[in-house]
Amino acid sequence: MTTSGPVADGDDGGDGTTDGGGDGTAGSTRRSHRVTISDLARRLHISKASVSYALNGRAGVSDETRQRVLDLAEELGFHPNSAAVALSASRTRTIGIVIARDPALISTEAFYMRTLVGIEQYLNEVDSSLLLRLTGEHGEDLDVLRRWSRQGRVDGFILFDEHDDDPRIPVLKELGVPCVVVSSNAPDDAVGRLISSPDETVSLLLDHLAGFGHTNVAHISGPFTFIHERLRVQTLQEHAARHGITVRHVEGSYRYDDGAELTRQLLTGPNPPTAIVLGNDLMAVAALRVAMDLGTAVPGEVSIVAWDDSPLCELARPGITAVDQKTMERGRAAADLLLRIVTGDHTLHEEAPAGELRHRESSGPAHS
Repeated sequence: MTTSGPVADGDDGGDGTTDGGGDGTAGSTRRSHRVTISDLARRLHISKASVSYALNGRAGVSDETRQRVLDLAEELGFHPNSAAVALSASRTRTIGIVIARDPALISTEAFYMRTLVGIEQYLNEVDSSLLLRLTGEHGEDLDVLRRWSRQGRVDGFILFDEHDDDPRIPVLKELGVPCVVVSSNAPDDAVGRLISSPDETVSLLLDHLAGFGHTNVAHISGPFTFIHERLRVQTLQEHAARHGITVRHVEGSYRYDDGAELTRQLLTGPNPPTAIVLGNDLMAVAALRVAMDLGTAVPGEVSIVAWDDSPLCELARPGITAVDQKTMERGRAAADLLLRIVTGDHTLHEEAPAGELRHRESSGPAHS
């Protein structure tokens, strides 16, 4: 990934800072402490990456924004440190993403496609590049991470689908390469994380279903090998108890065929649920198709809702209620966080943008 330019953020009083008139003689426009890129960004309500690109005359910001940054930098007495300029100039301005998933699944799952679009949009704005590789699921991704790191091809990585004892994180820490994990948890492991807590989505979904009187709900998840899926199950169970809802959890794989078969088992088995929560849009479309094939009215006999929204949910008939996870915005946020870490920012954790429930025709009152 490209860095945010030759100016490093020196929040610790190092690179990219200036005294800013600490003797008090420069008037009220001067700061009484060292001025950093963070100070400029905070005052102008823009990202630190945008500040850095404006200061260095690089593409990625409008002429108006560039002038605002330069004017405030002059007012506050900000001057880049020459060592920071030399350090940042040597970077590749490229970030890496290595995904160990079946390419056929990725090509049909909106989460990855929309997230990658958001990342690419952001990198285009800051004149940076993305290096993407899809690999097998048997450790091939580790070989790529090591090779790109040792070859100096990227400045850092964005990681998805964290699992227990994930080997990618210690490998990158050993190699000294920054990374941002798109994650549902926030351990204190000195690793960058864009945190998307399941609490918010669970509240949106269960409040919606409880409002329609549902108490018998099934949840078809993704693989439990992923930490975020187990956190979803745990959070659903905790919130459901407060709503007086019983939730049955069934492990799925995100695949259409799996979603279809598991839905068929639920609807034809004993005590069929009045609502089904699907772990992604693809399985939700499969569930809708199976319900229609079985002659089960949607939402008259079963409501269907999806954890992730996508055009598939919007175009389905009936339209599928889903949570818009703001995946493009989250992609942008992950790329911005990694870029800032690469340029010396010490802020490692950031909350992902909040999701929104999109109520469509697939959910309604529970049948008696």
